[in-house]
Amino acid sequence: MSVFFIALLLTIAFSFLPERFLKPEAPRLNFKTAFLQSLLVSILFLCVSLIVQRAVFSGLAVSIFLIILTAVSNAKFQALREPMVFSDIAMFSQAFKHPRLYFPFLGLAPVIIAPIIIIGLIITVLKLEPALAFTWQRIIGSVLAIIAFYTLAKLLALPLKLSMNPGKDNAHYGLLNSQFIYSVQASNNKHKQKINQILRNSQFNKTKTDQKKEMAPPPFFCISPENKRCNITVIQSESFFDARRLHPSIKTSLLKSFDHCNAESIQYGKLKIPAWGANTMRSEFAFLSGLKSEQLGLYQFYPYQYLHIMKIHSIASLLKSQGYYCVCIHPHSASFFGRDRIFPAMGFDKFIDINSFNKDDCFGPYISDQAVTEKIIETTKENTDKPLFIFAITMENHGPLHLEKTTEQEQSSYYSQPPIAKPNDLTVYLRHLANADQMIKTLTQYYQQTYRQSGDKTTLCLYGDHVPSMPKIYHQLDYNDEHSDYFIWQNTMNNKPLNKTISIEDLAAQTLNFMVTKQTKKL
Repeated sequence: MSVFFIALLLTIAFSFLPERFLKPEAPRLNFKTAFLQSLLVSILFLCVSLIVQRAVFSGLAVSIFLIILTAVSNAKFQALREPMVFSDIAMFSQAFKHPRLYFPFLGLAPVIIAPIIIIGLIITVLKLEPALAFTWQRIIGSVLAIIAFYTLAKLLALPLKLSMNPGKDNAHYGLLNSQFIYSVQASNNKHKQKINQILRNSQFNKTKTDQKKEMAPPPFFCISPENKRCNITVIQSESFFDARRLHPSIKTSLLKSFDHCNAESIQYGKLKIPAWGANTMRSEFAFLSGLKSEQLGLYQFYPYQYLHIMKIHSIASLLKSQGYYCVCIHPHSASFFGRDRIFPAMGFDKFIDINSFNKDDCFGPYISDQAVTEKIIETTKENTDKPLFIFAITMENHGPLHLEKTTEQEQSSYYSQPPIAKPNDLTVYLRHLANADQMIKTLTQYYQQTYRQSGDKTTLCLYGDHVPSMPKIYHQLDYNDEHSDYFIWQNTMNNKPLNKTISIEDLAAQTLNFMVTKQTKKL
């Protein structure tokens, strides 16, 4: 038994070491945070020891877990300027279902070498360390200790104040503690009730009755008679932004169709988004719900994790109430981010996912923007009995960009001269960005043609969900602008463009405001 407690104490003591290397800032220890971490490490240790019946192995397993936790957090911070948050753990299984989207950001060497070392240590310790004597007293004692430690840790975590800034909270409480505090408070009923109230007061909920000044109901939205048959297509373009802002050597002709569309649009400009380099679902939910990321509290980091069990009002549900048929097109698995659960709840009638595409539709590792464009046009032609709302989520320009290769000839087509010594990631990004520009050209030409031939009106909105993950490129070019870009365009061509920077949560309402009756107040 003495070996058991010595192993436990050594594991607790070691647990503070990995976090000394935590980025962007190492935690500042105090008695409360140290005590909370000791409780959490003890819980992990006791859980492992119940399974393997070995004290040294349990200590080693917990220590390796804490090292990996810190390493993953640091890798995420380097790529996305955000350390690990509690909701990342909920996406753990997705890393194994879709490894290309996650593991390359850790680096090739850690992904290959770390598992070999870990497996080798596990086998060695299991062979050398004898199992503890199996006694009901020890089993019951461990279970009771786990329950007691968890209860105490939860009581300590609930009243602690969070800044909603993972970097600051990690520095204040520690990485392991922060994951636990966030998780406990996110599961608290008071927080759930607060978010439910915010969802009920969405600008897209025309039935809400709360008359408080700070939560006044939105005006009733109604499509004007002349726009009753106006289709609406929204493109959430993967990592789209005007990359010419990065460096003047990037040719202006790269986004020729984008420029042309801006000149003919109703409104265009920079877009404020709640993500950098990844976390598409944050921008996506902000657009669909019209809610600021901060309004979601602890759910802002992965909105779909909890909100699928709540009533959500969205642009889709509002348009559906106005007689629209609502379709989402996404050339990836519908279960990714739990979209298959939450999109029907938000008012979508149909979800077209990767199963409606084939391998020949790929450009690079993912389904091309061209294939998505063709699917949008196909869906438009197939659905003519009702006005149509299409929300398309592209994949072609998804990272990791460094896994794709470029040629010198290709580089010369995008730059007047290379902006940096090794622009491979940027060149790969520009390759796919050029295809996004072609998507804009194809769709606008198609919608103009349908208007000329049959008078079918269409509103097209395109926006970037976030800037791409290119940390080395940004560092070399000293680029820190977090904005993506957007435009709102109509095929009637009677547009006087307004250049305006807005936030992603306002974009859906801005799009609809051009279609409401004169008697209806704008959203």
